[in-house]
Amino acid sequence: MNNLKQLLSHLPKGNLPVMDQQTFESITNDIGKEQFRLDLAQYIAENRPKFPLKEISYEVMRQAFKGLQKQDVWEYVKPLEQLDKNVKEKYDDYKYNFKEYGLGIIDAPSIYNDVSNYFHQDIRLNCSSYSFKSPLDVWYNGTAKDIWRCLGPIWRGINGMKPVMVDGKEELRGGRLDEKSYVSAFRLQTYIATQFKPNVAKAIYQMTNAKRVLDTSCGWGDRLAGFFASDAEEYIGCDPNPNTFKQYMKQIEVYNSFLSKPKKVTLYNCGAEDMPWEKIDNIDCAFTSPPYFSTERYNEGGEKEENQSWFKFDEYSKWRDDFYLPVSKKSFERSKHTFINIMDPTIKGKRYLSCDELVDSLKDNFVGQIGMRIMQRPKSDKLFKDEEEKAEFMNRTYIENVWCFSKEKLDYFRHSRRATLF
Repeated sequence: MNNLKQLLSHLPKGNLPVMDQQTFESITNDIGKEQFRLDLAQYIAENRPKFPLKEISYEVMRQAFKGLQKQDVWEYVKPLEQLDKNVKEKYDDYKYNFKEYGLGIIDAPSIYNDVSNYFHQDIRLNCSSYSFKSPLDVWYNGTAKDIWRCLGPIWRGINGMKPVMVDGKEELRGGRLDEKSYVSAFRLQTYIATQFKPNVAKAIYQMTNAKRVLDTSCGWGDRLAGFFASDAEEYIGCDPNPNTFKQYMKQIEVYNSFLSKPKKVTLYNCGAEDMPWEKIDNIDCAFTSPPYFSTERYNEGGEKEENQSWFKFDEYSKWRDDFYLPVSKKSFERSKHTFINIMDPTIKGKRYLSCDELVDSLKDNFVGQIGMRIMQRPKSDKLFKDEEEKAEFMNRTYIENVWCFSKEKLDYFRHSRRATLF
């Protein structure tokens, strides 16, 4: 029995194997990283220890909420004339591209994500995509081989491990095996549904002077969190997933307990196409991030899976014509301002032109697009030809698109422009 198997055999059942640097180095060099990886994957497959979710206490969530409430979101809002970097979209051939139709960007950090992640982290990490399994699906249901595939990055850089010469012999040094090691490795090798930054949602509600807001895809509760921290007073939303719906109820109860005056929230446990639209009117801002066709498989295998848009509308033309465009139109008809965050989905190598189709359908009231800044993915220096190419890559502002439609004139960047005059 090698050192690792001996160590694992003494772990209480269900415990996650963790090691300090000395133990991790010793076992790696004793049995080799490949055997280490195989044995570790086999142990996880046989024992299924609890996946190391990020620990978010109630107090951390509460402080995040208070911070989000106090945050001056106009600090994030930058009109076109204040941008000092080239803006880079996912695709450079949008008909309504940022270069011609950009209004400005929202450059917000992810420091308030815990305010909603506290309620939805486990459900979010169980959401797979059309081609990649989620971390929790692999961890709890995958084979040892599936888990083995995900563990590789632990010895490939995320952990600070690198080869060094010791007494004329190459050994691997550095790193450790802890909760962060597993999460980082699985983040690279599986699909993780991303959060929408609550501070961006708050910014958009403030930019549109919204009091009554509509969200036709409540997602992971991030825009709901942004609403509670904003000046808006009423939120109407929907989502067909019964699991997230239960968590929305908890969010509402907890957030209202933080306020001196509770806010009004009406939620429907259904898809946006089935909302009681006759009851919805006088919306100041309809703002959502709809499902990107079948990119994310929300609630796959769960209760009421059949109500999810990716399940009901399994062909792109059906999804577009029976869900995406009709819901966007209904939202716009009932709202002063309609903001939709979406990028063209690419499924099995085929790109669908959802963004151009959206703007074409509401062209008469299209006022432009706002870039929501995202951090570019880490890129190895080895992939750059030279320092000039690296500098060009770093000197860009990467964005997701928020397509904006309005029935009335309003300068969304008014307060940011004003701030530069003083």
